[in-house]
Formats: sequence, structure tokens, C-alpha cells
Amino acid sequence: MITEIRIATLGVRDLAASRRFYEVVFDYVVQASGKVSGPAFQQLWQLPEGVSGEVLVMGPESATSGLVRLVEFDQPGELYWGSYAAMQDYGHYALNMRVPEIRAAMAAIRGNGGKAKSEPTHWTVMPTLSAWDSLSYDVDDIILDVFQLEPAPGSVLSDYDGRPSSLQTVAIHTSDARRSASFYAALGFRPLYDKMLENMESFFQLPPGTNLHNINMMMPSAPEVGRLEIAQYVGWPGSSQRARAVPPALGILSISLETDDLEATDALLHSIGGEPVGDRVEVEVPGLGAVAARSYFGPDDEAIEVFQRA
Repeated sequence: MITEIRIATLGVRDLAASRRFYEVVFDYVVQASGKVSGPAFQQLWQLPEGVSGEVLVMGPESATSGLVRLVEFDQPGELYWGSYAAMQDYGHYALNMRVPEIRAAMAAIRGNGGKAKSEPTHWTVMPTLSAWDSLSYDVDDIILDVFQLEPAPGSVLSDYDGRPSSLQTVAIHTSDARRSASFYAALGFRPLYDKMLENMESFFQLPPGTNLHNINMMMPSAPEVGRLEIAQYVGWPGSSQRARAVPPALGILSISLETDDLEATDALLHSIGGEPVGDRVEVEVPGLGAVAARSYFGPDDEAIEVFQRA
């Protein structure tokens, strides 16, 4: 069995500042801390030799999926995805959180070192679901897609405790949404919705004739958290960020999925075209303990870490 997204790893400038932001804005708590360095993380995270990182794992209290792993490396890095000057480029680009009230959340983001990119927009996701949605930036200019949902009774997303959520989705830009959806479907994800948005060039500031293909993928065992949002600008190709999305870069560096059989998952990823980042390792990871793990590149060179607890 392979799980929903357990963790998203973020390279940050200042660990203390990022911690304060997620504590105050989203009421996240520190679940684990530690340090990463050495050959195992060179294989797993593409950590350059001689570089180390201080780690905080954060999320809502008692949450086990959709967590953020903040890492401040001991060498400076540049933000690899965050500027909408190259919005068509591929890879992990945004974190999506559900909040009880969108305008209060935006005020908190602005008041604690973040920035707003867009004011709330109301849109219908599907007949049983609508949302108030906005784009913002955290203190490291990582894109946050913060939203307030209006689900119909009985929707898979209607069960909500009224608090800021752990990561509902991690978003990726892709060259072919269908190909990416097929890849992640082989890992167990299933479509929550699949939409082609047309005539939205003005709203999204896209080149004329560009459509947005959006597929939201969930694990049926946990539809409310740890999903993957796949976005393709149809007719507007981008570039791989593989060479830039490595430590000590800032931004979303990888997602982590848990498996109960790493050997079988390793074989599955090979069979569907996953490319190994490095060798399989056995290592102590802050917040996870002793694990066997390996990382792969997905269809558009996004890094995917899979791990099995000892």
C-alpha cells in the first residue's frame, strides 16, 4: 500500500522565521526536529557533499499526512519556482491549505511576513463543490493556494473541523496532465475532479489560446488531505526545473509517500517510467525515525521520495 502525500519538503531561508509564519498563520505545531547531512541524504535528497540542513516538521497537532518539512541549509540557495515570470515551467509549485475563512487567512498571511498575489475569487469546482480561492506567498515566496470550501452535504470534502488544514494538495505544473495522472494513478491516486478550463486567458494572464487542464488526484483512503493537483497549460510548454530544484534551493523540493513494501514500490516505479534519483538508503529521518527510502523523478522531473518505516 502507498499512502497519500505524507510530507512536502521545503527549502527555506530562515528556519525560525518560517516556523513563526506557519505557527501563527495556520496554527501548525512542531512535530519533530533534527539535522540532515551525509551520504544517505546525498542519495535521497541530492544534498551536495559537505552541505547540511536543520529540519523542522510541522503541521496541525496530531496530523500524520500533509505535513511540511522545513529545511534551512548551511549554504544559501535561490528560489527555483515562485516567480510567475515563468509560470509555465514544470515541477512542484504550490501548497494548498483549507481555511475556515479566506479573508481572515489572507490578513494573517500579510500580517506575518507573507504577501498576497490575488484577492479571493469564487468558482465552482464541480456541482457538489465550490470555493473561495486566492494565491499568496509565505515568507520564502513559496506559493500558497489558500481556499475556503463550500461543499454540498455528502461531498467527500464535507467533513471539516473548522481549523486550518494540513496540506490538502501539493500542486505541480506538467507538460501532459493525462500522462501525469496515469503515472500517479499507478501509485493508487484517483481523480477527485478533472477539468479543462477554456477562455480563461485573461483571468490567469495566459497567452491567447492557452487552456488550463486541472486534475486533482486523491488517495481514496484519505480524500481530504495529501492530494496532488496536476496543472497543464495546454498550448504553452515550459521547461524542466530538475537542475534547480535541489538543495540548497528554496521552494518545494520533493513530496514523500509512505509504503509498506519498498521493494514492490521500487519495482512499480521502475515499471511506470520513474527514474531513480539515487540508490536506496537506510537512514534516520527527523519525524520518521529509521526508514528505508529511495527517491525518484516523476514525469516532469518532480522529486518523489518513498519510504518504509523500520
